[in-house]
Amino acid sequence: MVFYNEGEKIECQHSEIIAKEIIPSAPYNHPTIGLSLKYKCNRNGSAEITKELEPKESRLSEDSNLNISDKLNAEKLYFIVEKIIRIKPKRISGHTGRHGSQKMNTKEYSFAEITKPFTHIKNALEKRKRELDKQKSLNTIPPSHIASNF
Repeated sequence: MVFYNEGEKIECQHSEIIAKEIIPSAPYNHPTIGLSLKYKCNRNGSAEITKELEPKESRLSEDSNLNISDKLNAEKLYFIVEKIIRIKPKRISGHTGRHGSQKMNTKEYSFAEITKPFTHIKNALEKRKRELDKQKSLNTIPPSHIASNF
C-alpha cells in the first residue's frame, strides 16, 4: 500500500530509498535504536519495504506500517538506519521526468517518516473528503424537510 500523508511511517529490515537528493547526518546515538545514521530525502522521495521485520513488531512507533511493499511517497521524508557507516547512494535516471535521482538499498533495520507530503496530493485528498462530507450531509436531510423547501 502507498502512503502520502504527513506523519505516515514504515519500519523494516531492508528498504529501498529513492529521492532527488539524499543528505546523510553525522552518526548519533538514538535512544531506542542505538548508534545510527539519519538521512533526509528532499524533492520526490520514496521509501519502500523490501524485507519485513522479524518478528513483525514495531520498535519506534505503534503507528508504523510493517508490511512488505508498503511505500511512503512524499516531497520530503527522513529515514534512520541502524548502521553508522554511510551508505553511498547510486545515481539513477528516469525515476521522475528528465532529472536524475539517487537510490539506496538498506540491509539493516530502517525507520522512515513523511515530513512534508506532496501538496497536490494533499489538496486532492482534502477536496475529496469535503465532497464526501457534503454528499453525506445531503443524504442525511429528512425527506419532510426537503419537501417543505419546494
